[in-house]
Amino acid sequence: MVKTYKSIKNWERKNFDTIIDVRSPSEFANDHIIGAINCPVLSDQERDQVGTIYKKESTFKAKIIGSSITARNIADHIEKNFLEQKGSWQPLIYCWRGGQRSKAFSIILSEVGWRTYQLNGGYKEYRNNVINFFEKVGPKLKIILISGKTGSAKTKILHNINKFGGQILDLEGIANHKGSLLGKMPGLEQPSQKLFESKLYYKLKQLNLKKSIYVEAESSKIGNIHIPKSVWAKMIISPRVEIKADIKLRAKFLVQDYDYMCKNPDLIYPLLNGLKKRLSKNLIDSWKDLILKKKWKELTESFLENHYDPSYSSNTIKNDRKIIKLINAKSLNHSEISRIAKKIIKN
Repeated sequence: MVKTYKSIKNWERKNFDTIIDVRSPSEFANDHIIGAINCPVLSDQERDQVGTIYKKESTFKAKIIGSSITARNIADHIEKNFLEQKGSWQPLIYCWRGGQRSKAFSIILSEVGWRTYQLNGGYKEYRNNVINFFEKVGPKLKIILISGKTGSAKTKILHNINKFGGQILDLEGIANHKGSLLGKMPGLEQPSQKLFESKLYYKLKQLNLKKSIYVEAESSKIGNIHIPKSVWAKMIISPRVEIKADIKLRAKFLVQDYDYMCKNPDLIYPLLNGLKKRLSKNLIDSWKDLILKKKWKELTESFLENHYDPSYSSNTIKNDRKIIKLINAKSLNHSEISRIAKKIIKN
């Protein structure tokens, strides 16, 4: 007896073996359900080809060509990805809005005998769920901020909090950016805004939202990414743990943490270019001289003294929120970072 596929809306209530996004590669790259694999029924070029025929020639011809390409691509995906799947395998299929692309894939998989589900409403339904989730959950988050001047090892402290059993939300890690003019990570591109929100949604779904979540104090923008408004609104009224560290300790830590920039000084110049309108030419020139002389410690101390520390002092989120713990860092080595993390999560 041939099994037909099922349409499902509340897909997160069921555990699927595989989530298959059948949209084009560019659509998938822009955003997708986290954990999904991309098996496009039409490539970007093929989708443009069919669309052009649809607009300029005939709807019927577009359907014929689109169907033939789709059938070949689905067959190719089955041969490459699913030949070893057992009869009990349960995939979830989705496209842009639960239309023809996911329907075609779902029909063929169900004809094989697999227990196939199609996401009702497709990606658009999923995206609406993400937006509604942030609006509903954002104000209820029990956030505790980890704050401190640049170079206070906040990210490493955050990861150690997680190591010792505390819940964390690493916004910079999700955004692939360290959150400053020098924050671009070598070899890593930032996700799109929508994909960042999907990753954040996925991470929050894994946490116990009734318990405290430690978050590094950020501005509302991390590189090119904006923190969702509801989450940011909660952050700016959340209590904070303040890390105090001497400027020389912080400079030493930063030179080690940004060693890839010391090895490739060209990565530093975007900071200088970004500050030309805010700082004096003499100061910028002095930094260029320190770069040429490879005096990284002196350069970093000057960065902190003349730019980062003054910026920190004027930042509302780090100054106007209630401090629940003030921790003085004796150093910023591994053992001290561990000590600080343990002290933060200790009741």
